[in-house]
Amino acid sequence: MNLLLFPDPLLFQETSEVLVFGPELLVLLDAMWETMEANKGLGLAANQIGLSHRMVVMKGPNGRINLINPEIFGKSKLPANLKEGCLSAPGDFVLVPDRVEWVQVNYQDEHGHEKMAVFKGLYSVCIQHEIEHLDGKSFMANKSIPKHIRKGLQKKWGL
Repeated sequence: MNLLLFPDPLLFQETSEVLVFGPELLVLLDAMWETMEANKGLGLAANQIGLSHRMVVMKGPNGRINLINPEIFGKSKLPANLKEGCLSAPGDFVLVPDRVEWVQVNYQDEHGHEKMAVFKGLYSVCIQHEIEHLDGKSFMANKSIPKHIRKGLQKKWGL
């Protein structure tokens, strides 16, 4: 699948809840995974490949994880202090100060089963980043990033 780069307008559209689970969804998730792997990513939101579905594939602490309709329901007060990048803005890595050390995420798996997971460290930063994508937001607009860095990224990527 084609990976969308900034400033593609589809990256700024909020995604819709997944309501139908079946073979077609599994095909889409596999295609997302292959796209993420081909681009050497850690996570990928559906709208990064032009899909309006609320779903993410990512490498988790125990391997591949599919997160359908993910929502953060709990989080640390401690900052993660890790730089992050984005497959839709390749080559740029920045510290997003408001990312937290751990998050509790409620989601559905690829079969529609309700799940809960706690993600820590790099995985926490990744899922926070991907959920922002699903909400139609870019890490480059995050107000916790110093203004001069944020504006430099936005100018570079035509935002």
